[in-house]
Amino acid sequence: MAGRNLGLSGGRFVAEILVPAAFLQILSGLRIGWAFAWRTLIAAELLFGVSARSSGIGWFIYTSRAQLETASVFAGLLTVILIGLLVEGVIFRSLTRITVQRWGQVQT
Repeated sequence: MAGRNLGLSGGRFVAEILVPAAFLQILSGLRIGWAFAWRTLIAAELLFGVSARSSGIGWFIYTSRAQLETASVFAGLLTVILIGLLVEGVIFRSLTRITVQRWGQVQT
């Protein structure tokens, strides 16, 4: 209603009022979606990389496990974890700092 009182309508109303108000929930959904997508990608590599005999982190973990190279299995798992944390830390934390905290929806 405040946007309507200021004379905003259509695209400006959505861009200046609705998107900033909903961005915290949108960002939370993106984070959850990223987590599911990343786990699914690694699982798909484990399943389908075996039949295709291709390269990838999942294939590396699978072959290392089959050859009883425990250190290599943990190195592959650590790589998966680090990539996930890197995306979370760099992309999503930066998006939160740039948008949500700037708009005053989260206390710093």
